[in-house]
Amino acid sequence: MPHERPENPDPTEDLHPALRAAGWPQSVSRVPGVTVRDARAEDHAVIAHLTVTSYIDGGHIDPEDEYIANLQDVATRARQARVLVGEVEASALAGPAAPSAAGTVVAGSVVLSLPGMPMSETAREGEFEFRMLAVDPRVQRRGVARALVRAAIDRAEQLEGIDAIVLTTMVTMTGAHRLYESEGFVRVPERDWRLSDIGQAPTSGEDPLYWVYRRSV
Repeated sequence: MPHERPENPDPTEDLHPALRAAGWPQSVSRVPGVTVRDARAEDHAVIAHLTVTSYIDGGHIDPEDEYIANLQDVATRARQARVLVGEVEASALAGPAAPSAAGTVVAGSVVLSLPGMPMSETAREGEFEFRMLAVDPRVQRRGVARALVRAAIDRAEQLEGIDAIVLTTMVTMTGAHRLYESEGFVRVPERDWRLSDIGQAPTSGEDPLYWVYRRSV
């Protein structure tokens, strides 16, 4: 009989050792009403939908932009980085069905990475990075984004050799900028960049400037 490879109990085993699930404590949310945990395969479709919806509804990306495919490809980033989700009670969702809803739902997501990893955009030696912070528009301003940012900060503080956490954000994401600044992040304009700076062709035909924020840990 052909040898069958046993099911991998740790889907993060191919990541950088510092990002693997083994030995890394489960996330504990520091925002009441929000539970932060590692994403599971069954969460991918929801993560893809809420990420695309938040970018489009926020006016940050055109519905026809080719980058939409990247936002939807949760499976790839789950292999190349660490993905966390924020859960809330289903009743927190806005809409007529909310009062009768029960259980919890995935309401937000964030990607964690380290320098040199495929998903890393701006992290340098000694820096931890988070990307693609997104929250379901129906539960924005409920603390989900803050819980995920604080979870990323907590992870950075746990890692040996890491003295800062960084992120790239779009100029239009003014609400996110206020959140980052309230959590101690400071913009570092000298590290702002464009896709052309890293040899990539913009998917929208434009070459917008991306801002970099940094926080010591």
